Amino acid sequence: MYESEITVPTEIPIEYGASYSMPENYITTSSAVLWRVRKAGKYFIIKTPRNSSSQSLALLQREYELSLGKHHPNIVNIFTYETQTIVGPGIVMEYIDGRTLTEFLAENPSLAMRRRVFAQLLDAVSYIHRCGLVHNDIKPENIIITRTDNDVKLIDFGLADSDAYYLARTLGCTPAYASPELLAQEKNIDSRSDIYSLGIIIKEIFGSRYSHIARRCLQTNAAKRYSNADELISAIHHRDKTPVATLLAIVAIIISVPLLYIGNTFVQQARNHSIEKELLLKIEQDVDSIYTITADSLANAKYYEFACNNIVSFWESLAMYNEQNISTIAPATLYETAAIHYSKKVNDSQKKLWSIANKLPSYYKSGLTIEEIMRCDTLVGQRRPYEPYKK
Repeated sequence: MYESEITVPTEIPIEYGASYSMPENYITTSSAVLWRVRKAGKYFIIKTPRNSSSQSLALLQREYELSLGKHHPNIVNIFTYETQTIVGPGIVMEYIDGRTLTEFLAENPSLAMRRRVFAQLLDAVSYIHRCGLVHNDIKPENIIITRTDNDVKLIDFGLADSDAYYLARTLGCTPAYASPELLAQEKNIDSRSDIYSLGIIIKEIFGSRYSHIARRCLQTNAAKRYSNADELISAIHHRDKTPVATLLAIVAIIISVPLLYIGNTFVQQARNHSIEKELLLKIEQDVDSIYTITADSLANAKYYEFACNNIVSFWESLAMYNEQNISTIAPATLYETAAIHYSKKVNDSQKKLWSIANKLPSYYKSGLTIEEIMRCDTLVGQRRPYEPYKK
């Protein structure tokens, strides 16, 4: 059904020709099988369809096409589509050592940590919406929290579509988190469908804390919801600000206390502000330093595949930096401010790096000989820099 309406991509990216370890059946869903494999000492996930029908393969290829040129620190990284992996045609993507949002919440994380996780999720969804995409399956199982840094990774874009085009297909979303229009299989699905799913996620993460915001997200009429993730982010920021009436009450209390206490309070506030400002400046400088090293290496990458390795090194350096410098910040309020600032800085730096990498050609499409391609494959697999082929 609907098979004739699906357009099979005319050009499939050439596979890396990598040698993978024996695959492990990692996860099986209603529509796909995820295999964990190892290559050059690093784990990857290969996503394959549960059946080999042309419709299933076309949907998988389309999921890969939607990922092209889209990179965000809180979205799973998709590397390539290979027609002949060890488990058949599949998408090769990042392996995430983490747990689902439900498992994370069962650990009873602090309010500051829950806010941080939700902020990262919103940032990822905001990025998707700005790209003109709708995820269509936002649920706890597709929100992975890494074990090392408690960072969000949004996964599974198998049901994603652009606002302008809704692919005719059998419904495959998760009903408990799906919007009314998605359940009705309407064709005018847009970003407000994801907002509905986020309303349920808000209640699961925060209980009644953002009940007013959640109610608007969960309106049956999509026109009454927030239009996109950016509007939802603004609403939450507004909710978290101290109300004007409360500020006036605080001012009244301050006026009634001794002048010396007022002076000491303002001095402490100024000192705290100075510490925060210095910390944020240091974070910017440190990330800039890591970015500069990577950007310099990209100048010598020559081919896109080598550039990808350099960007992986960038992520690894940032992961180490985050563990040693960001995750140790106290108190919680300062940590939250620093983490948000750090995430934005990293995201901006990563965009610039991918912009450089995307301008480089693939060595598979550069007219190289088989020997030259095999040499490049070896270097990429060993994560070594590009070297001109010598016979």
